[in-house]
Amino acid sequence: MMRVSKFVPAAVMVALVAGCGGGQTGDLSGENEKHGRNTTGSNGCDDQLTEISLTDPSALGFSAQSVLAFAEQGFQAGLAWQALDQVEYSPSTSETALTLTLRQKGKAFFVHSLPAQPAEGQGAGVLVEVICPPDRLRVGVHAELHSADGALAESFDTSLDAHSAYVATLKLPIVAEQVKGSFEISRVSPDKAIADGTASLQGLSFDAVLTPGGMAGALTGQLSSTNGQVASSGIVSFARFPSDTRCAASAGSNVRAVPVSADAPALGQTGTDALSVVNGWGAVPLAWGDGTASGLSLQLSELGGGCVQVEGDSGYRDPELPVATVVYPVTLKATTSDGRLLAQHEASLVTWPNADGSGFSERIEVNKTFTADALAATGFSGVSVPGGTQRLGVRLESLFAGASATGKVTLEALSDPPCVTNPEPPSGNSVPGCAGTSVTPLLSGSWTD
Repeated sequence: MMRVSKFVPAAVMVALVAGCGGGQTGDLSGENEKHGRNTTGSNGCDDQLTEISLTDPSALGFSAQSVLAFAEQGFQAGLAWQALDQVEYSPSTSETALTLTLRQKGKAFFVHSLPAQPAEGQGAGVLVEVICPPDRLRVGVHAELHSADGALAESFDTSLDAHSAYVATLKLPIVAEQVKGSFEISRVSPDKAIADGTASLQGLSFDAVLTPGGMAGALTGQLSSTNGQVASSGIVSFARFPSDTRCAASAGSNVRAVPVSADAPALGQTGTDALSVVNGWGAVPLAWGDGTASGLSLQLSELGGGCVQVEGDSGYRDPELPVATVVYPVTLKATTSDGRLLAQHEASLVTWPNADGSGFSERIEVNKTFTADALAATGFSGVSVPGGTQRLGVRLESLFAGASATGKVTLEALSDPPCVTNPEPPSGNSVPGCAGTSVTPLLSGSWTD
């Protein structure tokens, strides 16, 4: 029989640490070494920590104080305890309110991660390219974590990691038998596919991504089963927050998302303001691919609540891409003065703060498919659809950055050839391959204003 155990949050590292992550062991506050090489994580990277003042803008262009400006505001979210097949715990499936309060400890560090060097006397071993997380700030904080149902009632010193002035992350490892709240695991069962097996639950952690618009995250653990001959292992989620699922990532997605209202300054700009920027632009000069020109009007409406999207542990991240974006559902009406396009489609309005601090960028995105006989629904006219077309694809993207607006709109004919049942010459594939979708551009146009 499994021993009954209680669990407690201990110290913190970061959820957003990418690839090999920059995690530390032992003291996770970032203060165990103020300069030079820090502890090596199991991910194969060393953290180089340099202490900075809270107001130092750092090499990243923002200060620890700018992160604390939103992190110390406090966070609240609905928390949903999940049903688990192999774990019995208290509380069981239910919903409650979660509160996280942070207070700065007066310490901040610039963190630069490098691939760890082999210890003296050890060979290089198998050559594997190690990708370390990008530079970031680490800020010492004191945290209070409470759930309204009493399951979590924790107080601890920890640290936040931040890649931008608008996003911070924390990861809280959990130690057995010290939880101050009532959270308790009573039984862990092995996978049913493993006969006469035993089970264990390790690596529990509380992970959160924090933004000015709110927080999102989960309480997870590593569940393993074995009978000495067969073993299985996987991540189980005890709880997720917020309980609102409209921003929940799809299975396998690396994106963490926080729901925000259209009037909340999620990353410094509200969705309402972003919509006004686009609608106030006026007509842009559209150049059709056949050499003709027309004026194009883009108007947005029906702005809904958005999702702050933050990339998770994804390894290398292109420094030219934003650390986080906000995505709002909208309705787009696109009209050309020559009448070749009169469309209304569901779209996404994506916004983010510019890396140089010079305001914000906005982007409209449409990517929809229609049946081959639904040309009118695409909004295009004066176009011939070739025989054999199975679907029609509409793509539109427009970027509004500073004083410029650029974009492209395309209508495509799509067809899916049948799978090859007798490939010639014979191949070693265990199953026949299928040809890719055939894409035929029918009409396209682009603009720069």
